[in-house]
Amino acid sequence: MGPVQSILCIGLLALLATAADRASAQDVAAFLAKATNNCRGCVLNGANLERRDLTGADLSGADLRGASFSRTILRGADLSAANLAGVSLKRRDLAGANLQGANLQGASFHRAILRNTNLGGADLRGVNLNLALLTSANLQRANLMQALLFQIDAGGADFRAANLRAALMGSARLINAKLDNADLTFADLFEARLTNANLHNATITETNLYGANLLRADLSRVSGERAIFVRATMRGANLASAILKQADFFQADLVEADLTGADLQGARLAAAKLFNAVQIDTKFQGAIMPDNSVHP
Repeated sequence: MGPVQSILCIGLLALLATAADRASAQDVAAFLAKATNNCRGCVLNGANLERRDLTGADLSGADLRGASFSRTILRGADLSAANLAGVSLKRRDLAGANLQGANLQGASFHRAILRNTNLGGADLRGVNLNLALLTSANLQRANLMQALLFQIDAGGADFRAANLRAALMGSARLINAKLDNADLTFADLFEARLTNANLHNATITETNLYGANLLRADLSRVSGERAIFVRATMRGANLASAILKQADFFQADLVEADLTGADLQGARLAAAKLFNAVQIDTKFQGAIMPDNSVHP
């Protein structure tokens, strides 16, 4: 390419960039004027979106940091890859919305409706989801490290391979939830309801499941030392091939649980109920058994 062609090429690129900026500015102006509900990739920092009905709106890739959403409706909206870090969406209706890959770090969804919402791969570190409705939501591979999930209703939600390290999930309702391969290290699930939940291959190092209901839950191949199952209900739970060294099962109900091949070395099973539990090839070395004897 010669000098003249290079200059022409640079000039053309500049014109295209100017046209794109102009189009973007027009899109933002039209959106803020409520002429349209779509503004893909727009910069909307600090925008006032209060009382807007943005049902089905396309705001994918938009920068919405600092925007206000008081009484805004976002049902079915496309917010994939959008930047909503630190935004307050308390009590907002985002049922069926697409937030896949969005930056939601430090945002608040307190009491928000997120039924069937797609949060796959989203950055939810430190987010406030207390009392949120997350039934059947998709949170696969989402980063929920240190998130607040107290009393959420996430029945049937998909947390597969999610990062839930140090998440606070006390009294969470996770019936039929999928937590396969999730990292629950240091997570607090005090009195959580995990009936029929699937935690296959999950990491539960020092996870607190005190008083949790794990009736018929699948805990096969879970791994982690010093997990707490004190007074947990685990009737019919599947713990086959689980590695739970030094876990605390004090007064836990493990009636008819499957402990086939489980490694419970050094665990505390004092006062635990093991009636009809399958104990084929279970490792109990050094464990404190239900009668307070120490297994050789």
